[in-house]
Amino acid sequence: MKKFLFLSVISICFSHLLHGQSPQTASVVHDTHKINSQILGEERTILVRVPMEHRRGEGRFPVLYMLDAHPPQNAMTAGIVEQQAWSGQMPEMIIVGIQNTNRTRDMTPSKTQRAGTGGGDKFLDFLEKEVMPLVEQNYRTQPYRIFAGHSLGGLIVTYTMLERPNMFNAYIAASPVLHWDNDLLIKKGQSVFAEKRDWDRTYFAALGAEPDYQKAFDSFRELLKKTSPKKLSYEFQQFPNDNHGSVVLPAYYAGLRKVFAGWQPPPAGTVAEMEAHYKKLSERYGYSIVVPEDLMNRAGYELLTAGRGPEAIEAFKKNAANYPRSANTYDSLGEAYEKTGDKKAARESYQKAYDIAVSRNDAQRAAIFKANLDRVSK
Repeated sequence: MKKFLFLSVISICFSHLLHGQSPQTASVVHDTHKINSQILGEERTILVRVPMEHRRGEGRFPVLYMLDAHPPQNAMTAGIVEQQAWSGQMPEMIIVGIQNTNRTRDMTPSKTQRAGTGGGDKFLDFLEKEVMPLVEQNYRTQPYRIFAGHSLGGLIVTYTMLERPNMFNAYIAASPVLHWDNDLLIKKGQSVFAEKRDWDRTYFAALGAEPDYQKAFDSFRELLKKTSPKKLSYEFQQFPNDNHGSVVLPAYYAGLRKVFAGWQPPPAGTVAEMEAHYKKLSERYGYSIVVPEDLMNRAGYELLTAGRGPEAIEAFKKNAANYPRSANTYDSLGEAYEKTGDKKAARESYQKAYDIAVSRNDAQRAAIFKANLDRVSK
């Protein structure tokens, strides 16, 4: 079969026709979890959005923990991740949205004259001891976590990096209220960044046209420039055409691009070059990252078209080993065997593709794989 890739975008809904696969709806569908929090003494709602591959029982994924999980922000963040993952700029992710009850209490690290402030540490205990275990016990996660928040959410995100840096691997702060409590975080950063340690973390902060936030934003940026914390990759961006509310979208987009800078492999890479690229990514992010199924499949067909059958077979075999639950990998491997004259191996591969499609009640693709199987069986 010839393999093609189409993208259809309607609002935030994506349908993927990936190398002969039937359409898969990848719209914003969340699992809702109610947590009777012993730490906070109240019921909290957590929304978990997983990639379609996760729902099909395939793969493990990094996790993006996002504050202010209201519908527009959920849709926006899921859309960014889906579109950028589809284009190869970052991996698909599990998105965990934490809904609010008392935002001012939970997202402020110190008590001030403003009523109901200073519950930030208890809220972080809730995330660390109740939310994260729930997510990691019920979903297939990779050991890479990102924390994103806006306004007071950006404040608690930045505080977490300073106070509990090991909770997350990357931090995205949109319009962070860094002037909170007489520049508390800037003062804290002066002492924290003076310590000699390897951070091995990423921090991204963004600001719109927000004069009241500017001075502290600039001060924190200058502090990082001055102290140059070892292995802390950081970036500050200004979006002068956005206000406090609209800046969230460009901030989260640019922040995720910063976190996954260099994720996309070089164009027209060989199999060896792609494997080397993802090996380096594995070392950088701390978990095993294999060549994406569609990239390896494409490389296999390029080799097959060029008349390099044995190399194509090796590429397809690696793909099937990396994605053993994918019917498409075995169908492609069967085609390579068939074109190189090994009908017995082709039958075995087509049979596996057919069996997987049947097990998933995918009648459309099962019929195609059965036709391939019947053809080589004759």
